[in-house]
Amino acid sequence: MNVALLTAWGKPPKYITGAPPLPPPSPSQLQLIVLAVGVPRAVKGRALGKHSSVKGGLPYDPSVDGVGLDESTGKKYYIAPTAAPLFAERANVERHLVAELPSEADPITVAALANPISSSWMALNVRVIGGCKGRNLFIVGATSESGRHAARIARHLGAAKIVGASRKKETLDKLEGLDERVLLTDPFEVPKTVGPIDIVLDYVGGPTNVAVMKTVEIQEGKGLQYVSVGGLAGHENLVIPASLLNARDIRILGSGMGGITMDDIIKEMPGLAAFLGKIKRPANIVTAPLADIETAWDSTKEKERLVLIP
Repeated sequence: MNVALLTAWGKPPKYITGAPPLPPPSPSQLQLIVLAVGVPRAVKGRALGKHSSVKGGLPYDPSVDGVGLDESTGKKYYIAPTAAPLFAERANVERHLVAELPSEADPITVAALANPISSSWMALNVRVIGGCKGRNLFIVGATSESGRHAARIARHLGAAKIVGASRKKETLDKLEGLDERVLLTDPFEVPKTVGPIDIVLDYVGGPTNVAVMKTVEIQEGKGLQYVSVGGLAGHENLVIPASLLNARDIRILGSGMGGITMDDIIKEMPGLAAFLGKIKRPANIVTAPLADIETAWDSTKEKERLVLIP
């Protein structure tokens, strides 16, 4: 069997031919042909050896999730994060860690978008108390890959109002699915016209988070749930004055692999798989054979999403 494995942290995985074949699957497993595996930031982080999900030493498969095919039935499945090493031709996966995809699902699209889409899907369905149905949502970093999908997912989940904020006016103006658009400036404050907000999804981090917390309108008795999802600004720390937390009804949440359990993922996978399976392939997806992983690893341009095909 052919696989790709890290042999040094911080370097691209190496393509290895003639690896030992997989053993037959156990009764609790499916053996799937791996159709497509995405290479999002989480995979790159695992390849550096610094991601919180990394366990074990080298050689190491840094893949996260992907799409597989059951030869015996012809069914396609979304494979849960870290369920199995997927930089390979085949994988044995526990049956409870896969979700069947619609027959029309495009494996490459699912593999490319599962990570950015699941970030807001899990945040709104698992981390946010009470979900987002009927609530007003403010997305910081709305023009990022994950932010764009967050608007679409929030609408799908029944949000009452969706406000997007970004520093990129031209891109923000073209973004679909928003009820209102706010340009991030320095200094920043949430315009009064936005009205009350129940949930903030923050993909940016940095000083903007405090500015939003200080100036956003919060409905008395409902409070604000502030979810830190990403850190595009590159700031490791959230510097929040204690006086602000004492003065305003704010609950701060994270939404990553450390705060979301495998039980949460299993519960949400059928709905997530159904949503992913209906998406048409966007133009920013780039594909490469797994055999070319070393040259493809760092070859993509900004906003392109790499998918490897074993």
